[in-house]
Amino acid sequence: MKYITHNRFKKLAACGEAVNIPYGTEMETAGDFIITTEGKPICYATSEAAKMHFARNDDGQGLERGKLTWAIAYSRRVRTGPNGRQQRFTEEEIDLLERKWAHFLRQDVEVILFNEDFFAAAVPELKELADALHIKVRR
Repeated sequence: MKYITHNRFKKLAACGEAVNIPYGTEMETAGDFIITTEGKPICYATSEAAKMHFARNDDGQGLERGKLTWAIAYSRRVRTGPNGRQQRFTEEEIDLLERKWAHFLRQDVEVILFNEDFFAAAVPELKELADALHIKVRR
């Protein structure tokens, strides 16, 4: 599979070395790992680090997919929920997600967590989701 860096990765990699992978760098996988151009493992393709920094790029739309998934899943977005608690999505947005985009949600947890299908979704569907949730995407 092909990946692209949509958010600079400047951390300790799975190979044990600190790496600095700039925005727009194209990556490949070897087994379960996203690897450097030298073949060193960076992180598991299904890890949180991968989701925050790399996007699937098999269709050439990885940078746009990465911007959308990051904005929906990770941007600093705080809403006030019942009992005055802060949460990422309002109750109405949670209902919308569970009704229309349940195929993007993990079903084994009580909180909103996005599954692998979400991070590999087609860009038009991600745009529709971001618009429905009123999430601004950095350009």
